[in-house]
Amino acid sequence: MSEEYVRKTIKLNKKLWDEFQAKIEEEYGTTYKHTSEEMEKAIENYVNNDVLDIEKTKTKINNLNDENNNLIILCEKLEEENKKLSDDLLSTRASNKKSNDLLNQHEQDVFRLENDNKLLENSVRSLEKEVNSLSEINAGLEDRNRELISENKELESKYIEQVEETNRQVKENTKIKNKREHAQERLNKTQDELNDTLKRLEKYSFAIGQVKNMGFIDRLFNRLPAEIKELQPGKEEGDVED
Repeated sequence: MSEEYVRKTIKLNKKLWDEFQAKIEEEYGTTYKHTSEEMEKAIENYVNNDVLDIEKTKTKINNLNDENNNLIILCEKLEEENKKLSDDLLSTRASNKKSNDLLNQHEQDVFRLENDNKLLENSVRSLEKEVNSLSEINAGLEDRNRELISENKELESKYIEQVEETNRQVKENTKIKNKREHAQERLNKTQDELNDTLKRLEKYSFAIGQVKNMGFIDRLFNRLPAEIKELQPGKEEGDVED
């Protein structure tokens, strides 16, 4: 049984019709016979409700585009937060430089204290025992100074590790939200360690000043300030009061 065909006259939007014709010619090279075939397919799809599936697919695509835009906005926000974290790290490194300057000043004070001890030995030979005691104290301060230098290097190493960690986080923006709190905790811990170091530097600087201001009689009878006695070798760091 042969198929039946009908001829219908309909009114269509000219721009839409031209785009339809252009697409057919792009796919088949000609519109001859293919125009009616494609129209039949479109009508068949409409009758079979495939158009609804297409609209659903379009809706899903639009939703995915909206979600992608939201992800782009979130990534930009995370980049801004990461930049702020980098700025905080740079600020912390600047504070560490200030600590280095204080440490250098402390070393100069120790050097001046050594010269004072030598002058005391030359002028008071009979007090050699007391002078040796001061020398031992000074040696203990030098040991502690070397410990502070070692601690400072450790802090610098931690700062470098944090900078490297931050650079890695810049490349992994999609993971930075989960790592940001961890990085902040490490930064706070490092800041606490730096504050403790500054407090110790202030304590040692004060102790050195106390030794420099000791009178001749105090040196003669080994009347050391309590701060110096607390800093003598053999004391654990936990025994020194803040």
